[in-house]
Amino acid sequence: MERGLQNLLREFPLQSRVMNEPEPVQKIYAEIIRFWVLHAHPPLAQNFPEIPLQRLRMLDAVAISPEGLIGAYPFSAKETPIRVSNGKHQSIFAMCAIDALAIPFLWNAPIEIESACHDCAVAIKWGLDPNGDSPDIIGAPYVAMGHLDGKTCAEQPACSGLCTGIYFLCTACARNLTMAIYPLQEAQYISQMFFGFQVALLQKFQYLQGDLP
Repeated sequence: MERGLQNLLREFPLQSRVMNEPEPVQKIYAEIIRFWVLHAHPPLAQNFPEIPLQRLRMLDAVAISPEGLIGAYPFSAKETPIRVSNGKHQSIFAMCAIDALAIPFLWNAPIEIESACHDCAVAIKWGLDPNGDSPDIIGAPYVAMGHLDGKTCAEQPACSGLCTGIYFLCTACARNLTMAIYPLQEAQYISQMFFGFQVALLQKFQYLQGDLP
């Protein structure tokens, strides 16, 4: 589990990239994350200062669609195979499996995840709360973390490269593989440790948890 976290941090050092930036850039990043958490849909690029926003894009901290919609890990501005909902907002999409598991932590609310097994395409649907409890834990899916071998293309954004190798597997398919595969609770630990800095930034700029859903 710790090895999986360290491999992910090595391949995609999102936290260090953002935290090494000047405070104005960090603040714009926090505002984007806050918008996603509060509204559950992509903010518009036109509503943010261009220079810090383009800097975040260069860092691969955000992804901006041709329509000017901002995606910010773990939240995707475009459709992906992983849909997340919490009953309060419209469904949103996660960049990858690890990203989906961070969303109940950021929303501080139970969620429902809908996806499909990467290998056999069987439907996957289950509930998860912020502390990792799931009423369906026995049948919960596993998370495969591929592309974490030091060979990821640095020129390719994580959302179209690294994320394609991080996906859900049903229990049956997970038994047949020898790659890096994590049970749901271990994968959620990796997810929360990877994205925990976002909560710290929200607090730093006084976007406190009481301000969030």
